[in-house]
Amino acid sequence: MDRPKEAPMQGNRSAEKSVTEARLVEAAGQLFARQGFKATTTKEIAQLAALNEATLFRYFPRKPDLFVAALESYLGRIKLSRDLQASLASDDDPELVVPKVVEFISHFLVEHPEVRHLLHVARFELSEADSIVRESLGPMFDLLRGYFKRSANHGSIRNGEPSCAALWLLGGIAAHQSFCELLASELPQPLDGDRAIAAYTALCLHGLCDPLPVSPQTYDLHDRDRQITAGLKDPSPGFEQP
Repeated sequence: MDRPKEAPMQGNRSAEKSVTEARLVEAAGQLFARQGFKATTTKEIAQLAALNEATLFRYFPRKPDLFVAALESYLGRIKLSRDLQASLASDDDPELVVPKVVEFISHFLVEHPEVRHLLHVARFELSEADSIVRESLGPMFDLLRGYFKRSANHGSIRNGEPSCAALWLLGGIAAHQSFCELLASELPQPLDGDRAIAAYTALCLHGLCDPLPVSPQTYDLHDRDRQITAGLKDPSPGFEQP
């Protein structure tokens, strides 16, 4: 009688390998985001993944390889909704599209705070991860750049460099939150709160579009939001427009 094929056993080994890699990548992402690349040891990663260090090195012979795998995994969680993709592919007014982009970025950074920190680590500690960042964020950047280019051609926004506008919108919110955490005496307001989203949207539209007359009520709201998103206390009810 022929011996049974060993394919199922190989499949089990493959599944086991996938689970082990996933545990290592998840643990690495958490520690690299919290401590940085140089300050994180492979021993700490293995311990958090409930594995031994020898197992870690069987899957990732170099610590940079593990960081790149973790960064790629976390960046892969950035998924644009169909509605947002359709908006960016359209010629809708920026006042309709920009709020959707701001809300998406804000909610994602709240749900996946490790991504912002991993991007900082990649930028300042491990330059070889730059290619992963470009490959992962490139499609989203191209959509934004294309939308801003068409909007400029139609006269909906200022006739500036669309790449700069896309880069500012993608990185500006995250960078502002980082500065708040670093410099403010208090933690910034929730990034995905309605007031924060409204303030970031107003700031983006102000930079993209020609200035428009605003009522005193609008000025007062935007001024209050700017203070809130800067990490300051909520102004008292007696706050007055200067």
